[in-house]
Amino acid sequence: MFRRFNFPPSRVQPSPLQELRSLWDSLPHKAFLGVLLAAWLALFHFLGNSTLGYISTESLFGWLEAVYEGGAKLGRDDELGLIVPWLVGAILFVRRTELAAVPKQPWAPSLALVPLALLMHVVGYVVQQTRLGVVGCILGFFGIMGMLWGRAWMRAVAFPYFLFLFCVPISVFLDSLTHSLRIVSTTLSTGFCEVFLNIPLVRSGTQVFHKATATMPGFSFDVAPACSGIRSATVVLLLTVTYAFLSFRGWGRRLFLILLSPVFAVLANVIRLIVVFTVAEAQGQAAGEAIENKFGFATFLIALTCVFVTARFLREPDGSSPSGPSAEPAPTTSPT
Repeated sequence: MFRRFNFPPSRVQPSPLQELRSLWDSLPHKAFLGVLLAAWLALFHFLGNSTLGYISTESLFGWLEAVYEGGAKLGRDDELGLIVPWLVGAILFVRRTELAAVPKQPWAPSLALVPLALLMHVVGYVVQQTRLGVVGCILGFFGIMGMLWGRAWMRAVAFPYFLFLFCVPISVFLDSLTHSLRIVSTTLSTGFCEVFLNIPLVRSGTQVFHKATATMPGFSFDVAPACSGIRSATVVLLLTVTYAFLSFRGWGRRLFLILLSPVFAVLANVIRLIVVFTVAEAQGQAAGEAIENKFGFATFLIALTCVFVTARFLREPDGSSPSGPSAEPAPTTSPT
């Protein structure tokens, strides 16, 4: 006369703190890893930098701090490296459940990365190229982790871990690229204004002039290195790499989106310059400078919007994304 329903047992969702504790408990040899990490970091702290004539510190980390501060004063994006550890931590936090389930056991072959990392550091120390030491520090600790936690762990954390390579300051090598981007951004923006907006502009290299008329004020702008698009390109590249790896499994889609990110950054910068020239032509030099100085964030918003829109067209079939939902059996009933 009655039917009994067999409901699945209720599941209490663990809190993020409990999931982090589960991840922590799943990591073997933590004390030994701590000792090795301390020794590894001490090496680079006391014998990390040989360019004492430029920055008076033997610490690799002190050298990085000085370079980041100097880059910020010169309008470079080296200080982006200060954001990367927080970004890596956020990705590991999001993937905490997955990482807790990864099997962890010692894997000796990963130690081969340590002498390679030391060789890179020694070469960089001798030729006074500290950036090689930064790469060596990152690579060597990856090998140490693999020795204690295994190949599966290295594979699981390879993507977020190697975002640390964005900590390597390379903007000093991008001066020629920065100049080329300045020329490209200036040429495209002035060409658009002349052809489609009928704004007569005169371009000389990276300088843009507009002659005053009886009804319109004139203006002049110089597209500085900080306005070349290289700053937005590096930030957008970092965010696009992160988004591509978290959103897609296929390498083709990932690489396609990553390769497009510098194009989106330049396009966003061109749009910003067009707005600056249009406002300056209508309201004067001061109004254009206000747009240029106060709305630089719009460049990132435009570029990231292009990334997200493109990603929608590249979306993979349902269930194939890295974070796709897993199917659960439906409740069953059994008559009595």
